[in-house]
Amino acid sequence: MRGELPELTHHNLLFSRDWTPDFDAVFDGTGSGRASRSIYVSKTSATETDVAPEGHENLFLLVPVAADPALGHGSLYRGTGSPAVEAIADTALRQLGEWAGVPDLGDRVVVREPLGPADFESQFHSWSGGSIGPAHTLWQSAFFRGRNASRKVQGLYYAGATTVPGVGVPMCLISAENVVKRLRGDRSAGPLEG
Repeated sequence: MRGELPELTHHNLLFSRDWTPDFDAVFDGTGSGRASRSIYVSKTSATETDVAPEGHENLFLLVPVAADPALGHGSLYRGTGSPAVEAIADTALRQLGEWAGVPDLGDRVVVREPLGPADFESQFHSWSGGSIGPAHTLWQSAFFRGRNASRKVQGLYYAGATTVPGVGVPMCLISAENVVKRLRGDRSAGPLEG
């Protein structure tokens, strides 16, 4: 984004007043092309100065949608995104500009690379194009999530959002540490050493 955005901090959670349509878009929205109006925005350039040139900002927008590859691809891996994914990205950017009080935000975009559920399915082999793994119901959360070691194939290990301990960059890194510790035979508590 051209220019600075003091209106945003590093982490921004923007919630709509009525959550019912947001939940409907995610849980009942398969094939609808609808998206939640409650979004997460990270201004990574707030703390990492090398992610954007001087006088610019880097934004990451997370827009909850149904885990439905039929919504299509974004433009990151294919050059041209599907109409549904591009429309969702347009709406989110316009909404962010309105809610943050930056009416020209859309005009300030230098690089825009959306991802859609079909990208998560094709690039990351994510079931149904879900970006965060299984739903966070009781029986799919914390230690009930997928194991790090395959029960069927000896020596096959898993790391990432679909495994213990769960979603988010810190949890995904911990799952990778767990795999490395298994491979090393390290049963110690705490972070990976060396």
